[in-house]
Amino acid sequence: MRAYIQTNKNGEFYNVNAFVAYEGFMSLGWETVKFYEVEDIKDHHQEDIVVGGIGNVRSRLSLLGINRNKEEIDYPHSLSHYFGRRIWTTTIQELFEDNQNWNVFVKPKDITKKFAGKVVREYKDFIGLIEEDANTTVWCSEIVDFRTEWRCFIRYGEILDIRPYKGAWDSKLDLDIVNNAINDFADAPAAYGLDFGIDYDGNMKLVEINDGHSLGTYGIAPVNYAKFLTARWSELTGTTDYLRHL
Repeated sequence: MRAYIQTNKNGEFYNVNAFVAYEGFMSLGWETVKFYEVEDIKDHHQEDIVVGGIGNVRSRLSLLGINRNKEEIDYPHSLSHYFGRRIWTTTIQELFEDNQNWNVFVKPKDITKKFAGKVVREYKDFIGLIEEDANTTVWCSEIVDFRTEWRCFIRYGEILDIRPYKGAWDSKLDLDIVNNAINDFADAPAAYGLDFGIDYDGNMKLVEINDGHSLGTYGIAPVNYAKFLTARWSELTGTTDYLRHL
């Protein structure tokens, strides 16, 4: 088995996620190959995993002729009772013209990471968001001041690992809520990030869902990260996950 891992132009791993993936796949005995531009990968073996940024991974899938479901899974309807706040969709232009709905958190809906999610409270907060020839569809969310946030790595419907990534270290995550959410997310991918947070009133709320094909490590063990990435890649490409039972 082979894993292609993204580097920067100097041949160094492009971020810590790439390095952790390298360590994980090496430990599992896989061949690892560095790449800078996804177009540099000459073979077309679908089972060979590509580890990199969202754009590169999705470009590779496209080059392989794989039609990925284009709809993002940030806030699945089946998990709406875990939101604990109002979340809705609109466009940047519509939001800009309706200042009664400002003081919200916004993030792109249809193009993941088109811009970093941010709070908009005044006119200057829209700088860089409004485009002359496009009207980006966005998620809007009432602002929640989370005391602590965790990333739950879910693989084949089970918790692979949980890592706190923001806030107070002494908060406690309710695993019953996490497991209930996993069970309720019936159309979930094989691997995804389930992010939960606790606000200052002690309420546990779903922060967001992230697809597992290009996900930050947040301290997960290298071998577990490799297993996690392999699960999602195998599902997307329709190939065998040889690590499924590890």
